[in-house]
Amino acid sequence: MKGLMLLAALFLSMSANATLISYSYDNTIANPHGSHSAVGIFTVDDQMRGLVSATFESEPVSFEWEGFAPLLHDQPVSDEDGLFENGFEPFVSGDFEFFLFLDLFFLEAGQDIFHNLDKTAPFEGASVTVLSTGETYFLTDGLTKLQTIGIPEPSTLALLGPVLIGLVLSGLFSRLRRLSPRRPGSDRPLVF
Repeated sequence: MKGLMLLAALFLSMSANATLISYSYDNTIANPHGSHSAVGIFTVDDQMRGLVSATFESEPVSFEWEGFAPLLHDQPVSDEDGLFENGFEPFVSGDFEFFLFLDLFFLEAGQDIFHNLDKTAPFEGASVTVLSTGETYFLTDGLTKLQTIGIPEPSTLALLGPVLIGLVLSGLFSRLRRLSPRRPGSDRPLVF
């Protein structure tokens, strides 16, 4: 069984292509009428090239969202050192429209924008609007990177299933052969 688990782990680690990267926001949202403490978790997929989930909690705004919001401008990997400014397409969750706009930040050549969202300065457009009242609050700070998780491609998982089933069946058949009754005076098992 240990060998089976080791094989599965090896198979998955070799095949991880896409990466889910989670970032947190822990500061205030504000407008000219007031400010509120807020906490948010945002997850991006570097293979799909977009924001795939968001959870946000504050006094005027609370929601959980899963979907797909691509970058406004495709900047997959920086080909030279430079400043970037970008954001994700706005999305709606219940009574809230959320726009995660990223202010100017610096990437070195070869760095992927999705792996470096924590290098943003305080935001200059990231906002959440309460649709029923029209009131808009702006995020006032940048993001913090929480974790990076590699995920296997679906085709890899499709191949892994039959391999694991074959290994389990092979082990089962070898146990059955050992447990089957033997013919007296013979090493061969009885055939029914």
